[in-house]
Amino acid sequence: MLVPLRRVLVRPLLWWAIAAVWLVHDVMGNVLTPQRSDATSVIQAGYRWLHDPAAIYADTARHLAQTGLVPVTGLIRPPAAAMLAAPFSLLPGWMQVPAWTVADAAAAVIGLWIVQRYVTRTSLEMAVFWAVAFYSPPLYAEVNAGQIGGFVLLFACLGLVTFRRRPALSGVLVAAAASLKLYPALMVLGARSRWRPFVIAAGIAGVLITVVACIPLGAAGAWGYVTGVLIPSLRAPNPDCAQTSVATLFGRSIGGDAYPIITPSGGITILQSPIHLAALATILTVVTLAAAVVAAVAASRASGWNPAYGLALGLALGGLLPG
Repeated sequence: MLVPLRRVLVRPLLWWAIAAVWLVHDVMGNVLTPQRSDATSVIQAGYRWLHDPAAIYADTARHLAQTGLVPVTGLIRPPAAAMLAAPFSLLPGWMQVPAWTVADAAAAVIGLWIVQRYVTRTSLEMAVFWAVAFYSPPLYAEVNAGQIGGFVLLFACLGLVTFRRRPALSGVLVAAAASLKLYPALMVLGARSRWRPFVIAAGIAGVLITVVACIPLGAAGAWGYVTGVLIPSLRAPNPDCAQTSVATLFGRSIGGDAYPIITPSGGITILQSPIHLAALATILTVVTLAAAVVAAVAASRASGWNPAYGLALGLALGGLLPG
């Protein structure tokens, strides 16, 4: 019985069929989504970047100062995210969110296609790659909310495939990804074999992109983002029930952290575990994250510091760690 099953599982047609099913699911689910709060938020930030830079982070900073919590909506990403969204804010109102969402989704698919061409060698590997990619809940949620991760993924994937031959260009591309969301900076984990050109190019590119993005804000506005949004958001708990992480896992299950959920009627209710062991939750969070870092470094070392493997692990690790 196992032999026929194995023969079926190694057929590319099966995996292409699975990929097609998930692709239809992704497209239909996202087409029917009436609202994309993240897309609306970042496009608003893009409009403000052009017309009212002082207002980009005003609401987020005020919410953090008053509640100590990360707002469910509002920009906490670096100024380069607002700069990227600025051209989309110039489109007619009805086109802004759809255009942003399509562009972000296309960027994600192109990034995945680039990596697929780099790592797959057979038709079976290619089919399995796309079946897993289209199944991936984070990819679906990314497009569904209209986030910025597709652009981040595109730059990160380009950095991954160019490292072996052009480490400096790889550093520039990874810096572009990290200018939108900070976590791709941990891709430096895989740059051990040719770290100098990678790090120098990434540092220069990161500074240039950030300086250009901060020009409308000015020095005071940029410093206000760091002190009023970036640092407080790294220390603050996230009340959004849709946000899941190692910290929220332990904080909500045994730490006693309260968090809101949407009820079937559309209202909001607050849930809280009866177990209030905040210190233990913090310890378990730190230990788990430290173990993940050690495991990633050990795996990269075991691979002989393979650039693609290490860079991919760094990107994944950055998505796991807070901030």
